[in-house]
Amino acid sequence: MFHPHLLPPPFFALVHVIGGALLAITILVVARKFFRARYATSGSNQGFAMSAPRGSGNLAFDEYRSATLTKLEAEADEFRKYLDGLRRAADASAFEAFLKSHRSQGPAA
Repeated sequence: MFHPHLLPPPFFALVHVIGGALLAITILVVARKFFRARYATSGSNQGFAMSAPRGSGNLAFDEYRSATLTKLEAEADEFRKYLDGLRRAADASAFEAFLKSHRSQGPAA
């Protein structure tokens, strides 16, 4: 008959350590598979390994998709530049308002 209370305490500690290590390894393997599957063919440029998008088999559609993506990327760059200009203008306006209020207060004693 098996009596768990007769086993030495290090045995239980060893079981917990091994179980925790196996759990951690399993989580890492599953996460690695998930991220490889998710970002391997993604069009996002986030520093992950990317492969070229696969063709659909229809050359006319592939050319249309390529031209559309190029156009969208150009529009996105233009929009980012526009937003940067708005941010610069807002920053300049806030800085000028700060200087104006600072000058109107006079020198600090």
